[in-house]
Amino acid sequence: MNLARRTANIENLVDELIELYLAQVADLRAYAQAVMAGEGTVHLERNLRHREVQRAELYRQFEQAAFPVFPASDLADQT
Repeated sequence: MNLARRTANIENLVDELIELYLAQVADLRAYAQAVMAGEGTVHLERNLRHREVQRAELYRQFEQAAFPVFPASDLADQT
């Protein structure tokens, strides 16, 4: 993957992670409000779990894109 595409991919993943973190904060606020109001929270708990799975997958993709693993022979050439 060329540098421009790699950079664009990383930027896109960062944007998606930011959006997801903001959604998680909103879910946590809604959860706290529901608990304080004595309302049911099952659907909110499901949302939180689902978003956490999404976050873990996006972060895994980000790590792969931002910190690629090079074969040992490539690393030896860089020293």
